[in-house]
Order: sequence, then structure tokens, then C-alpha cells
Amino acid sequence: MGWFGRARKQYQDLVARYGKVAIITYFSIFFSVLFAFWAAVSSGADLAGSLGALGLDTASASSRSGTFVVAYGFTKLTQPLRIAATVVLTPLIARFVGHQGVEEEEENADADAGEE
Repeated sequence: MGWFGRARKQYQDLVARYGKVAIITYFSIFFSVLFAFWAAVSSGADLAGSLGALGLDTASASSRSGTFVVAYGFTKLTQPLRIAATVVLTPLIARFVGHQGVEEEEENADADAGEE
């Protein structure tokens, strides 16, 4: 299992532990990155040329969808970084919003049952 497989496994474990908090964190990062790339391409940054240098053909996309296609392509290239950011940020966000992970909830339930 390579580094990407390990990162994906960590993300799956994170979703199992934190549930909605992990999913919302991931998609918040995803849409933020997608919007940032879309804004960069819309403002004239030549990211399409960079995709062409990577061997991806952006010439076939229509001008209306071309901006989105280029932004999505770059967003997909950042997937390992987005997964890593999700793994790091999810426990912090969960703590901030007061959500306990599944294991912590079970430990607290066991401790409460032992006190009775």
C-alpha cells in the first residue's frame, strides 16, 4: 500500500470515527479549492497551459465549460493534499464544535456505566 492508499485509509478511519464532521470538513476544503482555481482561471491565470504540459487535452472543452474543467483538473491534482488537510483538521474542528469521536463516546459510556 503506497502513501496514497495509507492516506485514503486514514480518511476512511476518520469518517468512521467523526462521521459528518469529517465529511463536511473534506467537502468544505474541496469546494474552497475548486472555487479558488475557478477564480484564478476566470481572472486570466493560464492554468490550462499547465494542464497541457501534463499531457491533458483542454482544447476540446468548450469555452463555457473550459474554465470549470481546468479548475476541476487542478482540484483533482490536489487530492492527496486535501485528504491530508482533512486528516489534520477534522479532530480540531470536531473538538471546536463539541463532537466526540465514536471511540471517545464509547469510552465515556463505559466510564459512566462503571460509576453506577
